Amino acid sequence: MKTRNKISAIVVATCLSLGSCNVDPELTSEYPEDVAWSNETNVQLYINGFYSLIAGYYNSDDCYADITKENNPTTNINAFIFGNTPITPASNPFDVWGNRHTWQINCCRFLAGLEEHRANFSETFANQAEAQVRFFRAVANFDLAKRYGASFILYKELPGVGEREHARCTPEECWNFIAEDLKFAAEHLPVKGAEGLQLGELTSGAAWGMLARAMLYAERWEDASNAAAEVMKQGYELYSDYGKLFLNSRNAPVANDESIIEFGYQYQTLDYSFDYFNCPPSDGGYAEVSPTEDLVSAYEMADGREFSWDDPDMAANPYEGREPRFYASILYNGCEWKGETLYTYEGSQDGYALGGGTTSTGYYMRKLFDPTLPKGEMHACDLTYYYMRYAEVLLIYAEAMAMQDKLTEALSALNEVRDRVDLPPVDATTQTDFMRLLRHERMVELAFEGHRFWDLRRWGLASTVLNDTHMTGVKPVKESDGSFTYELVDCDAGKTRVYLEKYDRFPVPISEIQQNPACEQFDEWK
Repeated sequence: MKTRNKISAIVVATCLSLGSCNVDPELTSEYPEDVAWSNETNVQLYINGFYSLIAGYYNSDDCYADITKENNPTTNINAFIFGNTPITPASNPFDVWGNRHTWQINCCRFLAGLEEHRANFSETFANQAEAQVRFFRAVANFDLAKRYGASFILYKELPGVGEREHARCTPEECWNFIAEDLKFAAEHLPVKGAEGLQLGELTSGAAWGMLARAMLYAERWEDASNAAAEVMKQGYELYSDYGKLFLNSRNAPVANDESIIEFGYQYQTLDYSFDYFNCPPSDGGYAEVSPTEDLVSAYEMADGREFSWDDPDMAANPYEGREPRFYASILYNGCEWKGETLYTYEGSQDGYALGGGTTSTGYYMRKLFDPTLPKGEMHACDLTYYYMRYAEVLLIYAEAMAMQDKLTEALSALNEVRDRVDLPPVDATTQTDFMRLLRHERMVELAFEGHRFWDLRRWGLASTVLNDTHMTGVKPVKESDGSFTYELVDCDAGKTRVYLEKYDRFPVPISEIQQNPACEQFDEWK
């Protein structure tokens, strides 16, 4: 009997990220094996289904950290951060064990099929097809590695029928295999700007960038900096305007050399509802997530001074004279938004409150929102999702070089990110001082892009920053003369956050332990 390879409906969606697949979204999307492997077009359609691994829009991972807060106090995320629903082997909000292991096997299935039918294709096409899928296998494995201490079931090839006993890999085996896949991908994917390259298609730079990210998590500092340096040779550069970077639409794409790995959306075909759920109530949004004052205070003054509520001049006018990323990222009391002044003082339509449906921090996001969506008529969005951009690569390079005690090179990369927003260069004479600057820069530059929670875990800081703490908001107070004063408040409403040290490595799901006798639970979760 011939096996049948599923090429799911997501293929049609992901074709939009490549900008070239003219395929009607038919509900029947299974093809016999001989059809799937009969020509290059069908094989690429098969591969396109894997692009959903880098699809999505900016998720709620930052709400588990210190930079954003879910405004509704009864959400699952708030239940977790306050310790009401702790992680266990049977319940874990971060669990992707089954999903990513399935993706591993799907990748192995493709690679086995490609090897069987390789004679049907040119060597160049076969290598690029293999490179794309090995890239995605590395992504699936990285998602497992950063959750489960780089120790999970590592499928290097298809398991046998009925085969159940698989031991966890060691961290060394994990990181070596991820590096092996990504190096192959980097060597065989087209370079940025290659002839015929479609918008959103994987490149050599994408593979080197993903390798740099993975090796940073692995604390293989030289491997991380070397991979980042390969990206830095390939013509990427920071987009001139930080705010406009996040307004790129497939309907009117602009040249963007900062994007390394992206996923594009289009209205009415494949769009998303980020604005609808997170914009202020006056927009017609649900205001589900708001930035904390812990983040807002991290944005420096335009001249590079640290912001402080203890400075009387800064406290009197807290939103004047801040650096450009603040104005590109944060909606605050008295700012202009969609042609009107937005107010967040208590009692206003978009005002501070603790019950949900409006801001519990005194702020709303601005970065990632589409300012062209009409107030009161919210609808789906189609802005580009960046899975990786060049600013992150520069920060990876900076951190990895600093950890090798090469502070000159580290500072150069860090200051390149700051220079984009006209901030003065910083200096450091010790690794400890540099890492303080680096952590601050990642917090601000990558805000709302899903990095902060995972950064705190890999730095070993999550159990300090996120445990036995309260996050802060600001309640604007409108005075009788129309001016405003600002009161720092506990946006957690007196509840104490809980993050246990053992959360730095999530447990193997109980279902895996029960069905796989060779898979042992981590000691701290037994």
